[in-house]
Amino acid sequence: MRCKGCSHSLWNLTGNICPECGKEFTRAEFEFQPYSVMFKCPSCAQPYYGAGEKGHLVPTAFECTSCHHAIDMESCVLVPAKGREEDAVAVGAPVPWTTEASFFRRLWETSIAALIKPRSLGIAIAAHEPRLKSAMAYFGVVMGILLVISLVCAVAQGGFMMLMMGGLGGLGGGGGGAPVVPGTFLLASQMGPGLILSVGMPLFYGIYIPISAAVAVVLWRILGGESTRESHQPPTLTFVRAVEILLWSSGSLLVTLVPCVGSFASVWWIVSAAIVTSAFVGARLGAASTGKSAWSMVLGMLAPLLLICGIAPIAIAMVIVGSARANLSGAQAPAPMVAPASAPEPEPVAEPALVEEAVPTPN
Repeated sequence: MRCKGCSHSLWNLTGNICPECGKEFTRAEFEFQPYSVMFKCPSCAQPYYGAGEKGHLVPTAFECTSCHHAIDMESCVLVPAKGREEDAVAVGAPVPWTTEASFFRRLWETSIAALIKPRSLGIAIAAHEPRLKSAMAYFGVVMGILLVISLVCAVAQGGFMMLMMGGLGGLGGGGGGAPVVPGTFLLASQMGPGLILSVGMPLFYGIYIPISAAVAVVLWRILGGESTRESHQPPTLTFVRAVEILLWSSGSLLVTLVPCVGSFASVWWIVSAAIVTSAFVGARLGAASTGKSAWSMVLGMLAPLLLICGIAPIAIAMVIVGSARANLSGAQAPAPMVAPASAPEPEPVAEPALVEEAVPTPN
């Protein structure tokens, strides 16, 4: 239960004014899951559960059974029921990013909701009409943070490696004439891969989200998720809603910034989006279809990854096989038929002439 003006928590309050921004509120304007909120008597703190359809007291005014004071719902102190803190999230509470709080507070609370409170985020999304522009703005901020930090890390790592390799090259080329690697080539070789991955990340996620949303909606309908919907109600999990859910839950990707944990960011995002979808559908249709919606989102987000992981090895294998066949065909090609050249006749070797030794005659 949060203020609709600044998203400040309104639990355990005796008055009807937000202590953060001064905005007035009423208990009746918030909706809860039945039996998830306790309404405590302002005199003796005797708890009463909100058993109504909207989680309100039934009746709204009566005499306290403990202190016999006359109480009504608007004077009670609201506290989440033990063990149902997530279910006690007010249906009318907005997504923190859409409130009038400061930029950093909205960013922090929305990201925390995506990371550790995805159920509350799903119920908040279900309470309002689609806010695709706000969700895209939040997603852009998340991608901007990841992009800036990734670029800084890539430049820092590339610059460090360039200095190290340049220093070693200078030591080796002092008098032996060792070749010196050009600085621009060295800089590109060290920073290039990191820069490409950093810039390509937002583009990849921008394409990944609509594809995953479309697959999730198709699976949701194939599994019969709309079977519990009344005929006069609009479709529950539409393409726009699925995209919105993925955009709001993208705050889980900020885990990438945590050392030794960043590799689990994608898995965290899939789990968070599945829980958000489950809570969204549960708030719209009830608990009967939450499992189907969660699995539809999980499979929808895994489908593009499985497709990429399946196509890439096949493409690489085809290239390797084609290259091997080309080499094999070149090796087995018949040699051209050329008549062998006749062996040259050996040249005659001149025999050395016999030289008779002169015999000296006697005088």
